[in-house]
Amino acid sequence: MTYPFGAIKADLEKAFRLPDAPPLEQPQKQDAAELSESELSTVLFEHPGV
Repeated sequence: MTYPFGAIKADLEKAFRLPDAPPLEQPQKQDAAELSESELSTVLFEHPGV
């Protein structure tokens, strides 16, 4: 297969590799989503079981 700029597959894989995911044992902090009143009403309208 031909790759751009004469690159080899291994070089492209290294260049575009995603960072490693953190281990699952570490707790991940998530900020609570703060929705405006109109966003909340839209969510409840589109997903009534939420």
